[in-house]
Amino acid sequence: MALQGDLGDFPLTDIIQLLDLSKKTGAIFMQGMRGQQQLDGWLYFRDGKIIGAQLGKLQPLEAVYTFFTFTSGPFRFHDDVHIDVPTITQSNEMLIMEGIMRQDAWAKIQDHVPSLNMVPQLVTNPAATGSEINLEADEWRVLTMVNARNTVGQIAQRSSLGEVRTCEIIAQLLSSGLIQKREVNLATLLFPSLSGSRPPG
Repeated sequence: MALQGDLGDFPLTDIIQLLDLSKKTGAIFMQGMRGQQQLDGWLYFRDGKIIGAQLGKLQPLEAVYTFFTFTSGPFRFHDDVHIDVPTITQSNEMLIMEGIMRQDAWAKIQDHVPSLNMVPQLVTNPAATGSEINLEADEWRVLTMVNARNTVGQIAQRSSLGEVRTCEIIAQLLSSGLIQKREVNLATLLFPSLSGSRPPG
C-alpha cells in the first residue's frame, strides 16, 4: 500500500518517524499549503534517514525546516525516486526538533505576515512613532530592501536570511511603525514590469 495522504491529517513528524522505523529509501513529494501559498517540494530518504531536500531555490537544510510549516496539502512517498549524493547529514531527531521550533515560530508570524507575496513599504514619517530607532545588522539589511516593490519572499531570497528570519524581522518592523503593508492589485502581480515604467512626460 502506497504511503500517501494529507499533511493536515498526517503531520510530517509522523511521516518521518514511520519511514525511519520501516527503513525506507525513496522520496516524499509534498504539495503543501502555508497560509494562502502552495509550495511543492521533495524530501529524500535512505534507509529511513533524511539525506536531502528540494524546495524552490532554498538550501536543502532550509527546505527541510520549511516543510514543517506546511499545515495541509497532499503528499505521496515514491520508492523509485533517489538522489546520488546526500546533502543533509543531521539526524532525523535533530531535524524534527528544529522543524517543530520553526513550525511554532511560523504560527506566530502568520498574524503579521500572512503571505510571502505581501509587499511592504516604508512609512513616510517614522519619527512620528515617538520612539528611538535601534536596528541590528540583519534588520537594516531587510529594511534597505523594502521599496514598495519587493515581496517578502523576494526579500528573504535576496537577503539570504531565510524565510522565517526575514518574516520575523518584517513583523518587528511593522510593529515598530517603520514599514507598513502595501496592497497589490492583480495587474501589478501579473505584469510587474509595467509598474513605474511610464515614459517621462
